[in-house]
Amino acid sequence: MITQNKNTKMKAQSFFKALSSASVIKKTALLSLASVILLGQTGCEKFLEKDPTFIVKENYYNNETDVNIGLAGIYDIMGKEEVYGGALLLDLNVADDGFYSRSAFTIGTAVYNFDASTSTVSNLWRFLYEGIERANVFLSRVDQVQMPEANKAAAKGEAKFLRAYYHFLLVSNWGDIPLKTVPTSSVNDINIKRTPQREVYDFIVKEMEEAEGLVKTATQLGAGGRVSKSAVRGVLARVYLKMAGAPLNDVSKYAEALKWARKIVYPDNGPKEHRLNPDFKQIFINYAADKYDIGESIWEVEFFGNRGGDFEAGRVGNTMGLQCNDEAFGYGYGFINATPKLYARYGATDTRRDWTIAPYQYVYNNVNNLQVVRDSTFWTSAQLYNRNCGKYRRVYEVVKPKNKNYTPMNFPLLRYADVLLMLAEAENEVNGPTSVATAALKEVRDRASATDVTSLATSKEELRRLIREERFLELAFEGIRKFDLIRWDVFTSEMNQLARDIQNTAPTTFRFAALAGTNVTLRHNLLPIPVLELSLNNGMTQNQGW
Repeated sequence: MITQNKNTKMKAQSFFKALSSASVIKKTALLSLASVILLGQTGCEKFLEKDPTFIVKENYYNNETDVNIGLAGIYDIMGKEEVYGGALLLDLNVADDGFYSRSAFTIGTAVYNFDASTSTVSNLWRFLYEGIERANVFLSRVDQVQMPEANKAAAKGEAKFLRAYYHFLLVSNWGDIPLKTVPTSSVNDINIKRTPQREVYDFIVKEMEEAEGLVKTATQLGAGGRVSKSAVRGVLARVYLKMAGAPLNDVSKYAEALKWARKIVYPDNGPKEHRLNPDFKQIFINYAADKYDIGESIWEVEFFGNRGGDFEAGRVGNTMGLQCNDEAFGYGYGFINATPKLYARYGATDTRRDWTIAPYQYVYNNVNNLQVVRDSTFWTSAQLYNRNCGKYRRVYEVVKPKNKNYTPMNFPLLRYADVLLMLAEAENEVNGPTSVATAALKEVRDRASATDVTSLATSKEELRRLIREERFLELAFEGIRKFDLIRWDVFTSEMNQLARDIQNTAPTTFRFAALAGTNVTLRHNLLPIPVLELSLNNGMTQNQGW
């Protein structure tokens, strides 16, 4: 696969960089269902260099340009700071791979001390439904547009998939949720009851499977920022694994997860599009350096620029990355440190450890009352709690000048390594510890120069343990760990055990790292329905324990 430069070729291809021109006027009401999509400005490459123009009209979709801008508005939700730009990057996905490294931070979602009035929770809910509303409006109007049918079909497929994906984020985080499949007809249309989550999942897989036949291949798109057939297939495998686990526990869905993962690893027809990048760290350098590698990175959240002329930069590498006081070098807060549990699970030869977990800190010179990075110094073997998440390193950013708080770094949603491990998991659950399952596991470990553990896979139970462990090591700090622990129905027990281990072994100054694990109870398998939602929607009820 050829690595593409995001700032050259892909600037024009990635039409959804038009995010500052795709906006929404809405009333503050339930689900953002009363939102009216506004879209304006034409032309792709220069969107982010213009001020937003707001257009409201019922018959907006008149040509292919309108369709492209409308689709950009649906994608726009992904990069919001309330979604993957911040909340799902860090605040709502803390698990046993990292802890919030501020001793004074005792209230908030990152330490599981929050309630239904917390803005992080309500904002995620609001923006996901806003994305669904945008998709519903788009799908209700796109058929009337005169444009090449192949392009129209692909656009519909992307919109249908994104609508399903936003429902997936909702149902996996809140359980039963209102299923919304048509545009809101009235600002008074707000009393919508929760749909049983099995019905929501059935809708999700139906929509995604239909979208798979419409969207383009990864090779045709040439970038991981848009939804390809491979992205749909991989996310379908993830959705079916969730359905096979808690809370539905429908083990028949393992076979469906296996089917969709196999379509990527062992394609039925056409060339194989995906493979592991031989160098683990290069995956993340590419995200910082504005390069696409569709071989490994199948789907990623798109961020762009430095907020000097656009508003789609995110906080990847800034909030969760290396602590750094030098703005020119790449300012970082280092909010998330790795747990010693994660550090200890890597083998001595595993090259992932010292990239995933930063082994050093920066040291500075004082120049004109500013701290300027002059070097770095390694942590000692006793300083395990001091180590930041190291996957997202701002030093590799190519967009200048660097913004203190926002970065152009993309965030991984689906990597080929994840697909291999989903294949291994589903194959093991359906057929036991076969050579297909162990080969997929071995391929991931071989890339990391980790020891071969396949000889230990003497039973389904033992291979299950090895695969779960491998997901912990490979996908740390990618927003997957909490999701995995919940679907395996071990989130509470693992977090509580982590807290006990920290309290028993951590230096006194780092005992606060146990706070999140101590606070987690069974109710944290789901988020609370936001207070505003409950106050506006007479058909809504609260989740148990909240």
